[in-house]
Amino acid sequence: MPVLTRPAVLLAAASVAAGLIVAPSAAHASPQSPVAATASGAADTTTTLSAAEMAAAMKQVAAASTTAGAGGWRADQKYAVDAPGTIGSFSGTSTTVVDPIKGLFTDTFTTAGYGSVTTFAAAGRGVYESVGDPEQVAALKMMKRTAVKYAFTADPKLTLAAHVAENAQSPQSVAAEFTDAATRVAHADGTADYTAVDQEGAFVTLNVDATGALTGAHAELEGEDGASEVTLAYAYGPQAVTLPAASATIGSAALATGVAYLSMDAVVRTVANSGATAARKAAKGKKVKVTALRTVIRKNVTAHNRSAAVAVKVSNVTGGVKVQATNPWTRKTTAYTVKASGTKVVVKKA
Repeated sequence: MPVLTRPAVLLAAASVAAGLIVAPSAAHASPQSPVAATASGAADTTTTLSAAEMAAAMKQVAAASTTAGAGGWRADQKYAVDAPGTIGSFSGTSTTVVDPIKGLFTDTFTTAGYGSVTTFAAAGRGVYESVGDPEQVAALKMMKRTAVKYAFTADPKLTLAAHVAENAQSPQSVAAEFTDAATRVAHADGTADYTAVDQEGAFVTLNVDATGALTGAHAELEGEDGASEVTLAYAYGPQAVTLPAASATIGSAALATGVAYLSMDAVVRTVANSGATAARKAAKGKKVKVTALRTVIRKNVTAHNRSAAVAVKVSNVTGGVKVQATNPWTRKTTAYTVKASGTKVVVKKA
């Protein structure tokens, strides 16, 4: 099934998850063999296209769309799933804006009742993603950075074309991917509509303007358990994309560190317990020596600090060590002692 944009992917996935079975008449419907164009009225001309003819037509639409979008383009869409007996009913919108002149991109994906996610991308710089996860919000509050709304991940190698290809469907790529047999209705004003039933049984209509550029698409899929629908509209011309202000942005690595420190106590406890287990195993059932315990735990802490966000420190105490970490924002410290006790190793919160 040709993918229109990410919500179309959602619709397809939702349909599969809900077990939507297309009615036999729809699932097996297909345009008849190619026939010569016939006049269906003074204003319209209808032509039946084979898959090969449709593919050729869509190459022309893709080329026209590429030309039309050279200065910028925007995609607005609405999607809906109605499957009350399975996954339920939900709907939403998505807006994608691309400025190829400045190398900027933004996309906002919204699902009613579930909120929205917004991303920005800047060629040669990186990607901004809106912060909405509860842990991220809690971390920003702890860090006293509540004004932050976006996390930035630097990527000097980012190209606009590659980012769009991975995160949205450009009008030309939609046209290029659609190769099912179809019916074309050409209108007197130069616009045209291509209608088909795709391999999934979805009824799809693509709209092009007088220059041949794709201006819209509509897809519907109905089954015994529900239905899904997506409508897409393209607009061409210069676009304005304003990147998030520095005051509203935090580095993604810094945010990840903040989130990690929310679980600082659990991290320190885990390091202490894993060190205790390693020390017991090293003793092989014999009395645990304090010096050996200290060596094993220091080794474990060093290994932990190589990759973990929460920095753990270890210091000697009578009978063993103290493992601790300090939250750099709250200045609170969590510590556990790990001490040798005969053949056992005892871990206690300090």
